[in-house]
Amino acid sequence: MQRLSRRYLVGLCAVVLAFASTPVRAEPDSSPCAPRWGRPGEPLVTKTETATAIYLAVERDFFPGAEPAEFPEVVAEDNGDWWIVFRMRPPQELTNGEVVVTRGGGQLTLRIAKCDAAISDVHFSR
Repeated sequence: MQRLSRRYLVGLCAVVLAFASTPVRAEPDSSPCAPRWGRPGEPLVTKTETATAIYLAVERDFFPGAEPAEFPEVVAEDNGDWWIVFRMRPPQELTNGEVVVTRGGGQLTLRIAKCDAAISDVHFSR
């Protein structure tokens, strides 16, 4: 076994002490959004109303065949980092007390990212 020189051990101790005395900085709160303009990223679409407004603008341009009279309710569901927004018919109660729930209907559905308002997963409900 080889012995380490005294000069080597002193240098190694100096390095260890330098690292041990370096203050530890707290990491900034991480955001799922990329930084913008030199600042930490913040979501652009934080409210249901904003997601709904984006949906209506896209629907008006992309799907003029939408049926707001038949499917009057626009729903924006919060899914963490993104919204799923679609048009639906609310449940209807019949005179005999039964409830009719309509699923699908061929209306537009969008996924809207909260960070940058990117639209993806565009499809028609079945």
